[in-house]
Amino acid sequence: MTCNDEVWEKFGPYSCTLNVDEVDNMDDAWSSISTKIGVDVDTVKASIKPIQDLYIVLDHTRTILITITDGALPSNVGGGGNVRNILRRVFMIMQRNGWWDKIGMEGFLQIFEQHKLDLQGVFGKFQEYKSFDEIIKIEYDRWRNSDEESVKKLEKIIKTKKGKLTIDDWITCMQSFGIAADKISEVVKQPIPQSLYYEIALRQERTAKKAETILYNTTHLPETDNIYYKDHTVQEFDAKIVDVFNNILQGNKPNIVILDQSAIYPTSGGQQHDTGSLKIKGCAGVYKIVDAVKVGKCVLHTLDRPLEGYVEMFKGKSVHVTIDWERRKQLQSHHTGTHIVFAACRNVLGPHVW
Repeated sequence: MTCNDEVWEKFGPYSCTLNVDEVDNMDDAWSSISTKIGVDVDTVKASIKPIQDLYIVLDHTRTILITITDGALPSNVGGGGNVRNILRRVFMIMQRNGWWDKIGMEGFLQIFEQHKLDLQGVFGKFQEYKSFDEIIKIEYDRWRNSDEESVKKLEKIIKTKKGKLTIDDWITCMQSFGIAADKISEVVKQPIPQSLYYEIALRQERTAKKAETILYNTTHLPETDNIYYKDHTVQEFDAKIVDVFNNILQGNKPNIVILDQSAIYPTSGGQQHDTGSLKIKGCAGVYKIVDAVKVGKCVLHTLDRPLEGYVEMFKGKSVHVTIDWERRKQLQSHHTGTHIVFAACRNVLGPHVW
């Protein structure tokens, strides 16, 4: 690896001006640096390329270590697509610089071990991940074996686009065909668009799951006192009605009640809600609680039918609630069993199991 030290020393103080998040036009930024240090743009780029590649490899391998250790796996979609893209970019850079010939796969895997030592002061000792090395080796084999087929697909796009790829074409080739950006650049003989990775990140943000629509406003109400946090064995309890809501999803009929305290567990953390019965003091009949959700700091209890009479008259009334205990026990057992199976799978198969 060779580097023009004189150019590097001049360039160093201005390297921070190339932040893709802060620069509108990256070509203009390069030209500005070139003018300030008195070296033409092509010479500047060529001189710092070896060091740039070295930093990319170290940065990307550190990211790969953290994400895979945390349970991610390389794939063609979502977060796994990011892992595959940056890993293949590393493979391509290693190949272009002849570094595979110098250190081989075993030397490459040793980079991850050095990252563990370097990060140990931050994260503590990394737990053993028996299949980590195998994942990297498999991805490397897939990259080498699929390279030829992927390049053929890329060449078809190049013919269709008459040799000029748009940013959409770059992203399609990376995410659908699994071709590293550096490989695309090599085949199409175009530099990697400066905004490529920034655009990919922006698109992922746009397609992220939208926040669930809040149908009911509870900000003006006091927080529900959740009895189940204090004693999960409570099977029945007394409370007072704080407010009554019309059910937006069921014809605006008043069958949602908020209590000052409740042992009814609302749908949360992957566990289904409790059900039960509710008796209002001084009123005939018993209502069934068929659903419970938490909105803000309040638990909303949905009844099997609307309250009969003037809604305001129910506020402040005392109620007695009985939980369907057979359902609660079944939900608890299912929830505990899920954690046991999950823990066993991670112990046997690895931390990539979710």
